[in-house]
Amino acid sequence: MKNILKKNIVIIGLTFLIPGIISFLIKDSFAMYKSLVQPKFSPPAYFFPIAWSVLYLLMSIAAILTKENDKCLKLYYLQLFFNIIWTPIFFLFKNYLLALIDLLVLLGTVLCMTYKFFNENNKTIYLLIPYILWLLFALYLNYFVYLYN
Repeated sequence: MKNILKKNIVIIGLTFLIPGIISFLIKDSFAMYKSLVQPKFSPPAYFFPIAWSVLYLLMSIAAILTKENDKCLKLYYLQLFFNIIWTPIFFLFKNYLLALIDLLVLLGTVLCMTYKFFNENNKTIYLLIPYILWLLFALYLNYFVYLYN
């Protein structure tokens, strides 16, 4: 029981803490988001932290439901890595093409992870579909920013 609790804390902690720290460290870069030429359907900047908090919660729950499978967790941490590095690539380095490539790799990793998670626990699909849809929307936004900025 103690080992399970520890794994759950690690999953939730890494999922929220690292992106939170990175976002805090580059918070001044978010102002540049408003200055970008954006697509018609681009949400306001305040919406992103809300959306990501919900998605991180859903991702964490999905990972917890498959925590006994190390292959699933390795994919989870791999996608989390690609998720985390997107923020500094886009906001700090303003490398919109590399950010787009990162998003494509992230989406591929998430699709593989979703397949593995589903094989472990079919309920995880409901938790990860919003993440996949959001990543598709993020690809659209990032591609537009790359083309017009």
